[in-house]
Amino acid sequence: MDKFTNKPLSRRDFMKVTGSLAALGLTTSLTPDLLYAQSKTDLKGVTIDYWCMVQQQNPIVKKLCISIVKAFEKRTGCKVKLTMEGYGSIIGPKYRTNFVAGKKPTVFDACPRWTGQLRDYIRPMNDFIDKSWYAQSKAGVEWFFPMNQRQNSGFSDKDAIKDLPFIYIAQAPVVTRKDHWKKAGIDFDSNWPIRDTDHYLELCKAFKSSGVTEYPTEVYGKIWDAGDTQLNGWVRSVDKETSHWINADWSKSYGDSDAWIKGLQFYVDVFRKHGYSSPDSPQSSDEAAVEQLIRGRKTLVHCDFLNRGTFLARLPNEMKDGTIQWGPHFPIAGNKKLGAFLVGMSLSIVKQEGPDAGIKEQAAWEFIKEWYRPENQTALAKSSGICARKDLWNELKGAPDRYVEAFIEMVEEDPAMWTNHPKGVDIQYNLFAPHAQKALGGADVATEMKAYAAEVNKILKL
Repeated sequence: MDKFTNKPLSRRDFMKVTGSLAALGLTTSLTPDLLYAQSKTDLKGVTIDYWCMVQQQNPIVKKLCISIVKAFEKRTGCKVKLTMEGYGSIIGPKYRTNFVAGKKPTVFDACPRWTGQLRDYIRPMNDFIDKSWYAQSKAGVEWFFPMNQRQNSGFSDKDAIKDLPFIYIAQAPVVTRKDHWKKAGIDFDSNWPIRDTDHYLELCKAFKSSGVTEYPTEVYGKIWDAGDTQLNGWVRSVDKETSHWINADWSKSYGDSDAWIKGLQFYVDVFRKHGYSSPDSPQSSDEAAVEQLIRGRKTLVHCDFLNRGTFLARLPNEMKDGTIQWGPHFPIAGNKKLGAFLVGMSLSIVKQEGPDAGIKEQAAWEFIKEWYRPENQTALAKSSGICARKDLWNELKGAPDRYVEAFIEMVEEDPAMWTNHPKGVDIQYNLFAPHAQKALGGADVATEMKAYAAEVNKILKL
C-alpha cells in the first residue's frame, strides 16, 4: 500500500508528491493553503471506499490520484479509503465475485466498456448531474452523453449515466522519434502526419532500408492489445457501422464483415508480407513497443496516450525539444477517416445500503466532482489522456509533442464508444485474440474472422 494513501500528509510528504508533479508542469487542486487549512466539516465523519485502477498506467498518475484524494478530504472533511487495483480485477472475476458477496466500494474507476457486468450494482448519476453539478463542468462533458447511450444501446436503461468519464483515450494515435527521420534522410514536415497506409508502408520501407530500425513499427497479437489498438482504426476507415464488435441491439457480431476482414488482412500483412513488425508480433504489446521506441529501436508506434506519462518520466528532454511527436491514426489507402474509437476512464457510484446510504452516495458524488475541477482535468490530460471537459482542450494545445492536436483530429468527426455488453471482455479480448494470433501465424484471415463471429453470435444468444 502506498505510504501516502491512508494517513495525513506531512509537509515533507506533500513536497515529495507535489514537487515531482510540478517539475513536469502538473498542478492539481491540492494546494499548500488547502492542505494546511482546517478541513471543512460538510462530510465530517463520513468515510467512502474508492477502488482505483487508473493509477496503474504510470507512477505519475498514481501521484495525481493521491493528490486529488487528499484535496477532496481537506475540502470536505470526508475520509477516503483508497485501494489500488489493476485492470485484471474488473476484466477477470474479482470485482463481480466481490460485489455478489457484498464486498463493494462506494466509488470506483474503470473503463466504461467493462462495467456492464456490474450495471445492476451501479447508481445512476443523472439526478446529481442535473441538479448539483457546476454548470461549466456539466457543459464541458455534455458531448459525451449521446455516446453513453450508444455504448449502452442494448440495455433497457441506456439513458442512465452510470459511468462518467474523466479522461479519454483515442485509439490509437501514432508516435514517432523525429531524430530517426533525420538519420533516414526523410523530411519530417512534408511527411507528417502520415496520410494513409500506403504512405505508412513507404515510410517503414525507408526507415528499414536506411538501417535506422530493423523493425520500424509493430502490430500486436497479445490478448489485451490485439483488439483495442491500431487495428480498430483501420477497420473503421473501411466502414463506420460494421467496425463495431456487435450491432446496436446486441444481437449479432460484425466480425465477419468486409471491414474486419480487410482491416485484419492489412494488419497481418505489415508483419508477414512486408516484414516491418518484429518476429514477436503474435505476442507483442504496445507497452513493449513503447519501450523499444524509448530505446531507439522503433520509429513508428501506435499506442495509447496513457503512455505519455512514461515518455515524460523516461524521455524528459526529448519531450521538451519535440523529438517525440504524436500524430492521428490514418486510414487504409483509398478509404476515409471516420473518427476514432474512444476509451474513457470513468468514475461510478455503487448503490449503498443501510441508514447512511444516502450520505455515502452524496459523498461519492462530491468526490467525483473533485476530478472535474479545471486544475485536475488539465493535470490528468497532460499525463494520461485527454480530459473529459471539452472546454479545456484549447488551453492544452501547444505542447512540443502535439498530443492534444493529434487527439482532436482523431475525434472531430463522429467518434465512437465500444460496447458495454456484459460479455464485452470476451467479445473484444478473450475470443478475438486467439484468432488474430492464428492469422498472424499464417492462417487465412477470412476463415478466422468467420469462426470468431460464430463464437460471438453463440454467446449473444445465451
